[in-house]
Amino acid sequence: MSATGSLRVAVAACGAHWEAVALAEIESDPRLVLVRRCVDVADLLATAGTHRLDLALVAVDSPGLDAGVVQRLLQLGVRPAAVEGDGSPLGIDQSARLGALADAAATPVPEPERESEPGLLVAVWGATGAPGRSSLAVSLAAAAAATGRSTALVDADVYGGSLGQLLGVLDEVSGIMAACRDVNRGRAGVAGTHLLRLAPHWDLLTGLPRSDMWHHLRPDALEAVLRDLRRDHELVVVDCGFGVEPAMGQGPSRDQVTRRVLDLADEVMAVGRVDPVGLARLVRALDDAGPWRRPPRLVLNGFRASLGWTEREVAQTVRELTGVTPWAFLPQDGAGHDLALMTGRPLREVAPTSGYVSRVERLASELVAAR
Repeated sequence: MSATGSLRVAVAACGAHWEAVALAEIESDPRLVLVRRCVDVADLLATAGTHRLDLALVAVDSPGLDAGVVQRLLQLGVRPAAVEGDGSPLGIDQSARLGALADAAATPVPEPERESEPGLLVAVWGATGAPGRSSLAVSLAAAAAATGRSTALVDADVYGGSLGQLLGVLDEVSGIMAACRDVNRGRAGVAGTHLLRLAPHWDLLTGLPRSDMWHHLRPDALEAVLRDLRRDHELVVVDCGFGVEPAMGQGPSRDQVTRRVLDLADEVMAVGRVDPVGLARLVRALDDAGPWRRPPRLVLNGFRASLGWTEREVAQTVRELTGVTPWAFLPQDGAGHDLALMTGRPLREVAPTSGYVSRVERLASELVAAR
């Protein structure tokens, strides 16, 4: 509210029948100041980002109005209110009645209760250069599911999902896009309908079919999807993209999805390759992604004797450069991974005696035990 006690209001009726009546009421009510009559939802967001607003009067059936837009308005300090409609499916807690529009901002909004998070959310992330993020995510989920723990594997790589191909799955519709679209349309709590059952206790939410479709994933919608999956699964493993660059200006950023997942995760497994290039990339990526809510668990992949280093030497070097001690070393198993890739099956099924498999199974046990 302004210093004079007036409410600064934007109207996004998008042709609704009540628009003319609302504009006339705002003009005649000294408590209300019209900042802008927005032609569409994009205009409303631009106005909220460049002007000080107290209240946004919206039509719930406006094209483009979804839960993500509502969250963005709230983040900008603007209270959305639905006029002549029910906005609760989109997260709009306030309603505005013609003849008493000013009362919409006077009604206190209760603080939402934070839901409990029963499932463990693990983000598998790492630097650019294919350090083995997706292979580790698949192996980790497969190991957990094999012990009877209900597990969901989520492909949230905005630079090109690959989990469906790794597991031999042909999905006509992107599971993660469909789930996020449901959230944006106000259909929360239905993420499970877009999962593919891979095996007992193991579900997959497929990723983007093309990297240029990243703008279909909004961080707020994905957060709601992950919270939904956590309610039904003991473990949720998310394969993330490598990018962590912050958004520039008011527009969306491809890397906002990865940053949101890292912020939400109970555990972050930061994957890097054990060679000079891979370690240098990992060190830079860890610095770029900070500050961390909690220290990530470093997993160094592709360890082999031909490098001429011992695990102890590598661990000491990484600790000196990052201040973090590597959590695990995964041995190189090129032949096993090739067979898994060509058959579309997890490594533990095609090479159960692989040293990589046994190491990952220990990691899965430690993660769940730490919970």
